[in-house]
This record gives sequence, C-alpha cells and structure tokens, in this order.
Amino acid sequence: MYYIKNTGSAQLTVAANGSELIDDQAGSGVSSFKLNPKGYAMLISKGTITGITWELAALIDKTTSTIAALAATDEVTYTGTALTNFNNSIPQIIPFAVSDLIVNQGGSVSWNDAGDYWQILESGIYKIEGYAYFGSGGAVSGTGAFTGINLNITRNGTALSNIIGGNRGNIDNVTASGGNTPINVNCIVHLNAGDKIYLTMNWGALNKPTLDAHISVPNSLVENRNFSLQQLSVP
Repeated sequence: MYYIKNTGSAQLTVAANGSELIDDQAGSGVSSFKLNPKGYAMLISKGTITGITWELAALIDKTTSTIAALAATDEVTYTGTALTNFNNSIPQIIPFAVSDLIVNQGGSVSWNDAGDYWQILESGIYKIEGYAYFGSGGAVSGTGAFTGINLNITRNGTALSNIIGGNRGNIDNVTASGGNTPINVNCIVHLNAGDKIYLTMNWGALNKPTLDAHISVPNSLVENRNFSLQQLSVP
C-alpha cells in the first residue's frame, strides 16, 4: 500500500511500473494519473504483476479550485511594426508581469512571464475573462465614423485562427483618439493540459488608429487591464 501526497508546486505524474496498469474506476486501467499540488492518493497492490496491478483506492486531488488573476497599471503601446501588424488584424499580445499576479490558487494553471500566457496544467472547463482600455495615439484614419477594436482570448498561438473568445468595441472617432475605452471579453471553454492562453488585441473594422495603439489607465481609475481564469470542472 502506498500513500502519496504532492507537496510540491507543480503537477505530479504517478506511473505504474513498465506495462502494469492502475485501476482508476474509469475503464480498463491506466498507466498513470496526475496529482496536483496538495493532492493526495492511496494505492493498493492487487497482488499481481501483469495487467491491472494497482487499485487507486482514494484520490483527493485539490483543496481549492483554481482561480488565477492578473491586473496591471503600466501603459502598453504598439508602435512601428507592432502597430502595422495591429492594423492588419494580426492580434498583438497584451503583456503582464509576474508582479501583476494578484491571486493564483489551486495549482491547475501557472503564469509564463517570458511568453505572457497562462499555462494550463490540468484539463477541464475554464471560465476566462479579460478587459483592456484602448486608445489611439492620434486621430484615427479612414472615412467611417468609428474604429472597431477586437479584444481576444487566444489558445496556442496569436493568429486569428487561434481565437477562442472575442469581443469588439466600436468606438467613435473622437473617443478613440481622445480617451481610453474599456473592452471586455469572456468565454467558457474546455482546455487541455499544455494549452497556452493569451490575451490579445487588434484592429477589426472601420477606421484605424494612427501613431500608436495603447492601453493606459483612465482618469480616476487604477487598473487598465485584467486577465483571469477560473476552473469550473475537471474531466
């Protein structure tokens, strides 16, 4: 009999030896299972050396569900090539820093600071939310009365084809160039362990920002962007 507790900060793989299998009550046996931080498992030998050799008698996988959130106040500015790509509807990553992390409990996701994405550690259903305040560095260009800016949740890449949730803010020309306007996005989606989740922004319709596209703090407020996940269920 084995008692196993994950006392680390990363997901732990518990694997049977060689071709042996573990009876996890979900089918014909599995070669391994995942144990999240603070998770606990009890395994009992079935007294055999081939086939299903272990019984997963108890599994307490987490003490809390995952809630992870980032909030930031520093300005983000897209200029030069980044602005050109922004205006060509190529989603641009909205960056955060480790210091922006305000809560990360449950152990099913981790923040990758170098890549600016949430790394999913446990497959399941997640609710993802984000917002950002948009402004144009100068008068927008074009003949329409509005500029349309997309705020996106993207998975495993930052192209249009990677978008899994999005929302467009259609902002009148004066507001786009003279203020900062919030755009919100949210979705509920199944994610797989290993998925990378980004918050991105790009031009979507009508007039385009000039000089720069920026995310900055509006007057009287503190945060200018937020990015959060909540784990709703596991498979």
